[in-house]
Amino acid sequence: MKEADHLSQPMREPVGSGATVIGGLLVGLVGLLTVLYYPILYPMVIQWNTDPDYSHGFLIPFITAYFIWERRRYLLACSPKPDRFGMALIGIGLSILLVGLVGAELYLQRVSLLIVLAGGVLLILGRAALKVLAFPIWFLLFMIPLPAIVVNAIAFPLQLFAAKTATYCLDTFGIPVLREGNVIVLASTKLEVAEACSGIRSLQALVALGTVFAYFSQPRLWKRWVLVMLSIPIAIAANAVRVSGTGVLAHYWGTEAAQGFYHTFEGWLIFLVAFVFLLLCGFLLSHIGRDEAASGPHHGIAVPSAQTFVLQKKPIGIAMGFLCAALLAVHVVSQGELIPTKQSLDKFPLIIADRWAGTELGLEEDVLRVLRLSEYIMRVYVPAASATHEARSVSSVGRVPTPIVQVSADRPSSMGPVWLYVGYYESQRTGATYHSPKNCLPGGGWQFVESNEVAIPVHGHSITVNEVTIQKGLDKQVIVYWYHDRGRVIASEYWAKAYLIWDAATKHRSDGALVRISVPVTTTVEAAQAQARLFLQDSWPLIVEFMPAG
Repeated sequence: MKEADHLSQPMREPVGSGATVIGGLLVGLVGLLTVLYYPILYPMVIQWNTDPDYSHGFLIPFITAYFIWERRRYLLACSPKPDRFGMALIGIGLSILLVGLVGAELYLQRVSLLIVLAGGVLLILGRAALKVLAFPIWFLLFMIPLPAIVVNAIAFPLQLFAAKTATYCLDTFGIPVLREGNVIVLASTKLEVAEACSGIRSLQALVALGTVFAYFSQPRLWKRWVLVMLSIPIAIAANAVRVSGTGVLAHYWGTEAAQGFYHTFEGWLIFLVAFVFLLLCGFLLSHIGRDEAASGPHHGIAVPSAQTFVLQKKPIGIAMGFLCAALLAVHVVSQGELIPTKQSLDKFPLIIADRWAGTELGLEEDVLRVLRLSEYIMRVYVPAASATHEARSVSSVGRVPTPIVQVSADRPSSMGPVWLYVGYYESQRTGATYHSPKNCLPGGGWQFVESNEVAIPVHGHSITVNEVTIQKGLDKQVIVYWYHDRGRVIASEYWAKAYLIWDAATKHRSDGALVRISVPVTTTVEAAQAQARLFLQDSWPLIVEFMPAG
């Protein structure tokens, strides 16, 4: 007898004992699923509590539970018909879990739960039940925080759009305003459109809310998708209006009016207005075309004729077997991530090559909370002969092709200060990782003038790094940076992520660092580049010494 046919044959035994056994198996299945995913989901719940961008995550499971309850009539009418393709789906989900675990990618680990749930429904209950539960399972995606690399790529364009729109609106209202990147300069104060004001929070919340509204208000699938898609530009526009309103408040009533209670209240008010616009779009969509009168939110789901709802033991046992194997595999791959020993960056010398004298600068507490570094140094180095120069604060970043650049051993004329930043992470498994300078630099008002990948010779070989020229007003800087990961020097953040997954799987390591050298342009860009390359050559032996080897 074929396996699929065997799975579909109900077990003949006394009803009472059969129900007891199946109940015990279901409890065991839920228990195994909880044990497997608790270490992954618990930190996510903590993130909901600490990160305002994902505070809506607390509501998603309850909304999902309501969706399931609201569909119970359809679910109970489905006679369980186990489908062996559910085993493949569970296997794919658990494989993604393991890949995410060894590759230090939390998003993959969390998303794997939804695939495993879908596979379990298909294996135990069949395709009809999966069709009924597909939307509630998919809706759980809204509770999972986006990967840092995605947030970093999305946040800055949203910040910049909000800042540009606010500047245009304030100028239209006759308010004197100047924009530097995502910093709005008013006559009496400066407003920074920080990452928290990028609109990601309202965007995710409004898309989730728009999905719920579309589900209940639109019987046709295409109208639901249109309404969900409309929630994206509405959220972005609403955030731009909120930033503009903050600028108006700050101009007429001072900085205090743009902070605290007023700022929070304005955010809620604008979000409410955005939802009203979404309701209006839903109302207009409802009057386009002809909809079925009684299709309701379950359009496309047929109601099966009432049948006896009897679960079978074997599919549940197979699902439990998969979870037991996954627990064993997780235990094996989780056996002690290797945290390499290294010298503390606090001991990094203040004197380099007898010609650079350094001063510790440090970073502000709010910056450290965002970066979540294991350790770091932020210093300014000046030529030893001119160590009385004052230090000003500065930034970093850039990228691309690779010409070989020869560095003269002679000291460039008129050398000024050099800023050195090294941010080290001993583990990136928990989501703490470096922020690409090319995403955060423009937020400070800096514009890219030139960006290249260049190969610079250091002590008998060459390394490929990013060399960037940036400008803000009359100020220019040359920045050289790279990712120093497990003995590798990597210019591309995407290759850095790929190597992270590979090394986490093969070496059980996910340590890494961002190294950045910044030089202000005081004479020519070429002179600043030469100084940055010379400092890189002089400091290279120390950087290698203080970074873990591959």
